[in-house]
Amino acid sequence: MINSKFKVKKIKIIKNPNGNLYKMISKDDLYFKKFGEIYFSEVLPKKFKGWKFHEKRTQLITVINGSVRFYIKKNIEDKPETIDIKFPDNMNILKIMPKTFYSFKCMSKKKSLIINLIDEVVK
Repeated sequence: MINSKFKVKKIKIIKNPNGNLYKMISKDDLYFKKFGEIYFSEVLPKKFKGWKFHEKRTQLITVINGSVRFYIKKNIEDKPETIDIKFPDNMNILKIMPKTFYSFKCMSKKKSLIINLIDEVVK
């Protein structure tokens, strides 16, 4: 999906009988511009985190445990678009552009875990 606020890309799954490999991003990927830092964020069942807004930061987010619904909008008064990412059934990378509002909610019965790669260092 291509949008001015966000993009969604399927994660490459490399099947292995001893455990699959999920390739999130490489430096050659068009999604990737520069590395700032990576962090993990927990979200508890039926809990929201957000609204978040970053002036300059581009974010690459995926869910590595559980199921999360992301709410994304360009202006705070807009109706949000939703994207569901679930491990391992619906593995996607969500690219959130700068100047975009977003929040997310755990849709799992147990806590979910997201990974967020950002293009700047937060001090």
